[in-house]
Amino acid sequence: MKKSIVNGLICATLVLTASTNVMADEQTSKTTSNAYKMVLIEDVPGVDALQFGDVKEGLSATLSASKFAVDEYSRNVNLCAGYIKLADMEKAEKACSAAVKSARTQPAIPSMTVRAYAYNNRGVMKLMSHDSLGALADFKHAAEVDNNGIYQHNVERLEAALNSDQNGMM
Repeated sequence: MKKSIVNGLICATLVLTASTNVMADEQTSKTTSNAYKMVLIEDVPGVDALQFGDVKEGLSATLSASKFAVDEYSRNVNLCAGYIKLADMEKAEKACSAAVKSARTQPAIPSMTVRAYAYNNRGVMKLMSHDSLGALADFKHAAEVDNNGIYQHNVERLEAALNSDQNGMM
């Protein structure tokens, strides 16, 4: 039976973090609290592996899931985050852009709040691709439609970095 996009997207989301030093403190393998934050959609095959750091397994499961098991928007939101974690910016850009395109054009996506996930994750991808202004625009778009702390954190962190003449990549 095909899962409805509404049911899949209304589920609570998971948070991943990303920073320029490979998303984690290499010595302790713990994610830093000030890292840029991404969103994963639950009930997508591979989400648990992505959340717990087995990114290749998570991507494989997400990619191999049938179209009846996961909608394209949810698939691309999670692929975007996974490819960012692998620092594969070419594939991340494709998945992130596809998620944003779906967010703008797919009427089955239930709310602007859910659509903000795609913009937020694409913002992290742009930041890691050294497009700080593009990242800020995406973070602000996500924060405008949903006052979630994740989006506010990313906007504030990047604005502070840009205001201190850094490139946003701490």
